[in-house]
Amino acid sequence: KSVIRLAHITSYLLHPLFILLYNSLLLMCLKPHWFGIHHVKEAVLLILLVLIYTIIIPIIGILLLRFIGLIKTIHLEDKMDRIAPLIICIVFYLWLYINLKQNPDMPKAFLSLILGSIISLCLAFVINNWVKVSLHTIAIGGLICFWLIIRYYFCTDDIMYFRFKETEVSRFHIHQLLGISLILGGWIGTSRLYLKAHTSEEIYLGYVIGIISIIIAFKYMY
Repeated sequence: KSVIRLAHITSYLLHPLFILLYNSLLLMCLKPHWFGIHHVKEAVLLILLVLIYTIIIPIIGILLLRFIGLIKTIHLEDKMDRIAPLIICIVFYLWLYINLKQNPDMPKAFLSLILGSIISLCLAFVINNWVKVSLHTIAIGGLICFWLIIRYYFCTDDIMYFRFKETEVSRFHIHQLLGISLILGGWIGTSRLYLKAHTSEEIYLGYVIGIISIIIAFKYMY
Protein backbone atom coordinates (compact mmCIF):
# COMPACT_ATOMS: atom_id res chain seq x y z
CA LYS A 1 0.00 0.00 0.00
CA SER A 2 2.84 2.39 0.78
CA VAL A 3 4.30 1.79 -2.70
CA ILE A 4 0.94 2.51 -4.31
CA ARG A 5 0.59 5.67 -2.24
CA LEU A 6 4.08 6.80 -3.28
CA ALA A 7 3.20 6.04 -6.91
CA HIS A 8 0.11 8.26 -6.63
CA ILE A 9 2.13 11.09 -5.06
CA THR A 10 4.78 10.81 -7.79
CA SER A 11 2.15 10.88 -10.52
CA TYR A 12 0.73 14.12 -9.13
CA LEU A 13 4.00 15.91 -8.31
CA LEU A 14 5.60 14.94 -11.62
CA HIS A 15 2.46 15.38 -13.68
CA PRO A 16 3.17 16.09 -17.39
CA LEU A 17 1.66 19.58 -17.05
CA PHE A 18 4.31 20.52 -14.46
CA ILE A 19 7.44 19.17 -16.17
CA LEU A 20 7.94 22.08 -18.59
CA LEU A 21 7.78 24.59 -15.74
CA TYR A 22 10.18 22.52 -13.61
CA ASN A 23 12.59 22.25 -16.52
CA SER A 24 12.33 25.96 -17.31
CA LEU A 25 13.09 26.92 -13.70
CA LEU A 26 16.03 24.53 -13.63
CA LEU A 27 17.44 25.99 -16.85
CA MET A 28 17.05 29.55 -15.55
CA CYS A 29 18.87 28.63 -12.35
CA LEU A 30 21.69 26.74 -14.05
CA LYS A 31 22.15 28.97 -17.08
CA PRO A 32 20.81 32.41 -16.05
CA HIS A 33 23.27 34.21 -18.37
CA TRP A 34 21.51 32.60 -21.35
CA PHE A 35 18.46 34.65 -20.36
CA GLY A 36 20.51 37.79 -19.68
CA ILE A 37 19.87 37.60 -15.92
CA HIS A 38 21.93 36.93 -12.79
CA HIS A 39 19.24 35.16 -10.78
CA VAL A 40 15.96 33.41 -11.50
CA LYS A 41 14.07 36.15 -9.59
CA GLU A 42 14.75 38.46 -12.51
CA ALA A 43 12.71 36.20 -14.80
CA VAL A 44 9.46 36.33 -12.85
CA LEU A 45 7.44 37.53 -15.85
CA LEU A 46 8.74 34.71 -18.04
CA ILE A 47 8.01 32.16 -15.32
CA LEU A 48 4.47 33.51 -14.99
CA LEU A 49 3.94 33.19 -18.75
CA VAL A 50 5.05 29.56 -18.69
CA LEU A 51 2.88 28.91 -15.62
CA ILE A 52 -0.23 30.50 -17.15
CA TYR A 53 0.03 29.00 -20.65
CA THR A 54 1.23 25.50 -19.76
CA ILE A 55 -0.48 24.82 -16.42
CA ILE A 56 -3.22 27.22 -15.37
CA ILE A 57 -5.08 27.52 -18.69
CA PRO A 58 -4.91 23.76 -19.47
CA ILE A 59 -6.14 22.90 -15.94
CA ILE A 60 -9.03 25.37 -16.25
CA GLY A 61 -9.83 23.91 -19.66
CA ILE A 62 -9.85 20.34 -18.35
CA LEU A 63 -12.05 21.30 -15.38
CA LEU A 64 -14.52 23.04 -17.71
CA LEU A 65 -14.60 19.99 -19.98
CA ARG A 66 -15.38 17.83 -16.96
CA PHE A 67 -18.01 20.29 -15.72
CA ILE A 68 -19.93 20.27 -19.01
CA GLY A 69 -19.56 16.50 -19.31
CA LEU A 70 -17.29 16.26 -22.37
CA ILE A 71 -14.83 14.10 -20.44
CA LYS A 72 -15.61 11.40 -17.89
CA THR A 73 -12.82 12.22 -15.42
CA ILE A 74 -10.02 14.75 -15.04
CA HIS A 75 -7.55 11.84 -14.89
CA LEU A 76 -8.13 11.26 -18.63
CA GLU A 77 -8.14 7.48 -18.26
CA ASP A 78 -9.98 6.97 -21.54
CA LYS A 79 -8.40 7.66 -24.94
CA MET A 80 -11.38 9.74 -26.06
CA ASP A 81 -11.13 11.92 -22.96
CA ARG A 82 -7.63 12.95 -24.01
CA ILE A 83 -8.54 14.50 -27.35
CA ALA A 84 -9.85 17.91 -26.22
CA PRO A 85 -7.27 18.41 -23.41
CA LEU A 86 -4.42 17.62 -25.82
CA ILE A 87 -5.80 20.16 -28.31
CA ILE A 88 -5.99 22.79 -25.56
CA CYS A 89 -2.39 22.13 -24.53
CA ILE A 90 -1.13 22.18 -28.13
CA VAL A 91 -2.85 25.51 -28.85
CA PHE A 92 -1.55 27.33 -25.77
CA TYR A 93 1.94 25.79 -25.85
CA LEU A 94 2.16 26.89 -29.47
CA TRP A 95 0.92 30.37 -28.56
CA LEU A 96 3.62 30.63 -25.90
CA TYR A 97 6.30 29.45 -28.33
CA ILE A 98 5.27 31.91 -31.06
CA ASN A 99 5.28 34.84 -28.65
CA LEU A 100 8.65 33.97 -27.08
CA LYS A 101 10.27 33.25 -30.45
CA GLN A 102 9.68 36.87 -31.45
CA ASN A 103 12.16 37.90 -28.76
CA PRO A 104 15.65 37.68 -30.35
CA ASP A 105 17.26 37.45 -26.90
CA MET A 106 15.37 34.31 -25.91
CA PRO A 107 17.83 31.39 -25.68
CA LYS A 108 17.45 28.77 -28.39
CA ALA A 109 17.78 25.96 -25.85
CA PHE A 110 14.73 27.25 -24.00
CA LEU A 111 12.76 27.59 -27.23
CA SER A 112 13.85 24.05 -28.14
CA LEU A 113 12.43 22.85 -24.83
CA ILE A 114 9.03 24.41 -25.56
CA LEU A 115 9.04 23.29 -29.20
CA GLY A 116 9.92 19.76 -28.12
CA SER A 117 6.92 19.79 -25.79
CA ILE A 118 4.66 20.89 -28.66
CA ILE A 119 6.00 18.16 -30.95
CA SER A 120 5.50 15.52 -28.25
CA LEU A 121 1.92 16.70 -27.68
CA CYS A 122 1.19 16.51 -31.40
CA LEU A 123 2.65 13.01 -31.64
CA ALA A 124 0.69 11.93 -28.57
CA PHE A 125 -2.49 13.35 -30.12
CA VAL A 126 -2.00 11.36 -33.33
CA ILE A 127 -0.87 8.13 -31.65
CA ASN A 128 -3.78 8.40 -29.20
CA ASN A 129 -6.02 7.13 -32.02
CA TRP A 130 -4.44 3.70 -31.57
CA VAL A 131 -2.53 3.66 -28.28
CA LYS A 132 -3.07 5.41 -24.93
CA VAL A 133 0.58 6.38 -24.67
CA SER A 134 1.90 7.50 -21.27
CA LEU A 135 2.04 11.30 -21.09
CA HIS A 136 4.08 11.02 -17.89
CA THR A 137 6.93 9.17 -19.59
CA ILE A 138 6.75 11.45 -22.63
CA ALA A 139 7.40 14.41 -20.34
CA ILE A 140 10.20 12.85 -18.29
CA GLY A 141 11.77 11.28 -21.38
CA GLY A 142 11.96 14.73 -22.95
CA LEU A 143 13.47 16.17 -19.77
CA ILE A 144 16.22 13.55 -19.67
CA CYS A 145 17.02 13.97 -23.36
CA PHE A 146 17.10 17.76 -22.98
CA TRP A 147 19.74 17.64 -20.25
CA LEU A 148 21.76 15.02 -22.10
CA ILE A 149 21.95 17.39 -25.07
CA ILE A 150 22.90 20.28 -22.77
CA ARG A 151 25.58 18.05 -21.23
CA TYR A 152 27.22 17.02 -24.51
CA TYR A 153 26.87 20.22 -26.53
CA PHE A 154 26.68 23.14 -24.07
CA CYS A 155 28.62 22.03 -20.99
CA THR A 156 32.15 21.09 -22.02
CA ASP A 157 33.63 20.99 -18.50
CA ASP A 158 30.69 19.00 -17.01
CA ILE A 159 30.41 21.56 -14.20
CA MET A 160 27.28 23.64 -13.63
CA TYR A 161 26.52 26.35 -11.12
CA PHE A 162 23.23 26.60 -9.27
CA ARG A 163 22.18 29.93 -7.73
CA PHE A 164 20.07 29.08 -4.68
CA LYS A 165 20.45 32.67 -3.49
CA GLU A 166 21.39 35.87 -5.26
CA THR A 167 24.76 36.02 -3.51
CA GLU A 168 25.57 32.30 -3.29
CA VAL A 169 26.50 29.85 -6.04
CA SER A 170 26.63 26.08 -5.63
CA ARG A 171 28.96 24.09 -7.86
CA PHE A 172 28.09 20.55 -8.92
CA HIS A 173 28.71 17.99 -11.65
CA ILE A 174 26.02 17.76 -14.31
CA HIS A 175 26.16 13.96 -14.09
CA GLN A 176 24.49 14.29 -10.70
CA LEU A 177 21.53 16.00 -12.37
CA LEU A 178 21.42 13.36 -15.10
CA GLY A 179 21.59 10.56 -12.53
CA ILE A 180 18.68 12.00 -10.55
CA SER A 181 16.70 12.53 -13.75
CA LEU A 182 17.23 8.92 -14.85
CA ILE A 183 16.16 7.59 -11.45
CA LEU A 184 13.03 9.76 -11.52
CA GLY A 185 12.34 8.69 -15.09
CA GLY A 186 12.55 5.03 -14.16
CA TRP A 187 10.38 5.49 -11.09
CA ILE A 188 7.71 7.43 -13.00
CA GLY A 189 7.40 4.60 -15.49
CA THR A 190 7.31 2.04 -12.69
CA SER A 191 4.70 4.01 -10.75
CA ARG A 192 2.40 4.16 -13.77
CA LEU A 193 2.70 0.38 -14.06
CA TYR A 194 2.00 -0.05 -10.33
CA LEU A 195 -1.15 2.03 -10.72
CA LYS A 196 -2.15 -0.02 -13.79
CA ALA A 197 -2.56 3.23 -15.70
CA HIS A 198 -0.59 1.90 -18.70
CA THR A 199 0.93 -1.21 -20.19
CA SER A 200 4.71 -1.52 -20.45
CA GLU A 201 4.49 -0.86 -24.21
CA GLU A 202 2.65 2.44 -23.59
CA ILE A 203 5.30 3.38 -21.01
CA TYR A 204 8.24 2.67 -23.33
CA LEU A 205 6.55 4.38 -26.26
CA GLY A 206 6.20 7.50 -24.09
CA TYR A 207 9.94 7.60 -23.41
CA VAL A 208 10.68 7.24 -27.12
CA ILE A 209 8.29 10.03 -28.12
CA GLY A 210 9.71 12.39 -25.50
CA ILE A 211 13.29 11.74 -26.61
CA ILE A 212 12.57 12.01 -30.34
CA SER A 213 10.59 15.24 -29.88
CA ILE A 214 13.44 17.03 -28.10
CA ILE A 215 15.97 15.85 -30.70
CA ILE A 216 13.76 17.15 -33.53
CA ALA A 217 13.31 20.47 -31.71
CA PHE A 218 17.06 20.99 -31.25
CA LYS A 219 17.75 20.00 -34.85
CA TYR A 220 15.23 22.62 -36.00
CA MET A 221 16.48 25.39 -33.72
CA TYR A 222 20.18 24.81 -34.35
